[in-house]
Amino acid sequence: MVSLLGMTTSGALSAPVELNRMKAVVNGEPITQTMVDQAVQTQVQVWLMGNKGMVSRTEAEREIRRMEERALDDLIDRTLILSEFKKLGGVIKDQYVDESVNRFIIERFKGDKGKFMAELKKTGMTIAQFREEQRDQIAIQALRSQHGGDDVIPNTPWEKKAKYNEIKSEFASEGQPKLRIMSIPKQTDSSSLEAQKEVLDTVTSKLKSGADFAAVAKEHSADSFASKGGYVGVLGKDTLNEGLTEVAYSLPVGQVSQPLDDGVTWRILKVEERIGQKTPGYDELEKEIDRRLTIEKRQKNLEGWLKKLRRDANVRIYDN
Repeated sequence: MVSLLGMTTSGALSAPVELNRMKAVVNGEPITQTMVDQAVQTQVQVWLMGNKGMVSRTEAEREIRRMEERALDDLIDRTLILSEFKKLGGVIKDQYVDESVNRFIIERFKGDKGKFMAELKKTGMTIAQFREEQRDQIAIQALRSQHGGDDVIPNTPWEKKAKYNEIKSEFASEGQPKLRIMSIPKQTDSSSLEAQKEVLDTVTSKLKSGADFAAVAKEHSADSFASKGGYVGVLGKDTLNEGLTEVAYSLPVGQVSQPLDDGVTWRILKVEERIGQKTPGYDELEKEIDRRLTIEKRQKNLEGWLKKLRRDANVRIYDN
């Protein structure tokens, strides 16, 4: 599968694939590979159109991979929910679809309908297809909200304290990363690309096994920081290029990055600590903690309802 960001997301080519093979049957209705591909393509197109310029390329790639990984399960759930909606006699009036489309244009395109139509055309979708997607989403959201339940059990002080410890780092002030970096050239005068790839594999294997980053950097890194075990110091946002800076500022303390393609060199980063970072107290986050816990409990209710839908339906998934 090729994503809208121009990446091949299905990995290396292997044996020939039957493009329209059966993936599942839901209450006698077949779901084929083509249907799954079309569903995830539409989902990706709408998501990209609504989030263009609002997320980084890395975040977009991560979200697209998530959609692709969950494509079959999402399509089965979608089929079951829409079937349940029709069984209940539900109808989404055109008025509500109009409101949904207008809200999308206002929120994502600042009310510029011309710009919206131009972006829609780039995706290959028609306005009629977009409206039907919105109609289905309204129906799905209506039943999801109904079965998420407003009658969730109130959040206890113990639950809230545990959630605070879980999420407090998300709200910490940014701070500056204290960084180590390792540089492995893709090719040298004496080593081919294949030979250097073996070096990179050796380095990543050592790091995954818990080897000391500084020791590995001294042995394998090829930059001016190698003799210091890769120690760069406290990093400002104008020190490295944009891609490496983004990783350095988002990488959790103590973790090592995946090898990063930086032109003629692979880079591996480790953030040892953050300088000047401040964490808000429990009282400052209590409302957010309550909100998240309530959402999680509603999600649990929703998952229970979806499991019941699957139990009551005739769903067969083919393991290809």
